[in-house]
Amino acid sequence: MRTYLDAGVTAAVDMALTEPDLRAMLAVQERHGGTLPMHVAAHWAVYRTGTAEGDAAAVDRAIALHRAHTGPGLRISGIKLFVDGVIDSCTAAMHAPFADGSRPEPLWDLPSLTAVVTRADAAGLQIAMHAIGDAASALALDALEAAVAANGPRAERRHRIEHLETVDHATPLRLARLGVIASMQPVHCDPAIQDNWRAMLGDERVERGYPWAEFAEAGATLALGTDAPTAPFDPLPNLFIATTRRSAFDPALEANVPGNAMAIADAVRRATRDAAYACGWEGELGVLRAGAAADFVILDGDPFRDGPEAFLTARVRTTVVRGLDHAAALASLPRGR
Repeated sequence: MRTYLDAGVTAAVDMALTEPDLRAMLAVQERHGGTLPMHVAAHWAVYRTGTAEGDAAAVDRAIALHRAHTGPGLRISGIKLFVDGVIDSCTAAMHAPFADGSRPEPLWDLPSLTAVVTRADAAGLQIAMHAIGDAASALALDALEAAVAANGPRAERRHRIEHLETVDHATPLRLARLGVIASMQPVHCDPAIQDNWRAMLGDERVERGYPWAEFAEAGATLALGTDAPTAPFDPLPNLFIATTRRSAFDPALEANVPGNAMAIADAVRRATRDAAYACGWEGELGVLRAGAAADFVILDGDPFRDGPEAFLTARVRTTVVRGLDHAAALASLPRGR
């Protein structure tokens, strides 16, 4: 947590919480007076067991944890499901085959996925689904639509789909209509790591990769994160990629579909206000106004004045959490955590 706070991260989501993770988090929380030095939400990892009973039991465990852990430290928001793999290893679920001719099936079939999603939705859990391939995100939306039909209208659902690296043309509009959040990570489209990704698709699909603009045009909420620890956690290089589609590792590389780059103000909003909304923290985090948590960072550079390159050169001078400099917030946290 010290490292995250030093980099200007004041809130994080654990997107695959397990029993050992939970024990470790609760131990830190206990030593820190019942809270944590930063805001943490978590989604309980639910993996397909092969039986309806096993799947239901995993959801029920998440329901119990959701009711038991509501903050102000750790908050367990819901469940995380993995619908497919990744494009680089040809394990993402795609409508059309990869360049090598393979076309793997999703990790869940529709009936099994729908049963889990419907059970979690009925209990008021937030559902997050890893879906990278275009067939995976379509399947995830099918399951969410079925859950809404089964459980009936509710004032507000706030489910989310993670990654959405490739989507069919209908997905952005379906996502917006259902109120599902597009949770995306600019770091994954860094041109320095795209050669294999593009080669595995090998066709026109690469030109619609990471289609942030399509989600925005459809009216969907787009929340930006870093996908740490799978990818680097530093938010500033992530924002450089978001605003340029260029590489934070090697800025001289050609931009990756630059037409999908965001304006600086849009990228900052999606990484702060909209990311907070995606976690149910709106009004408290992601904004600077009376009554909010007073989380903010002070940089030694200004991207709004100096352009996106400032995201690469600026350094975090101060991180403030709940109105306190993070050094004070960490005073009682044991070293090594």
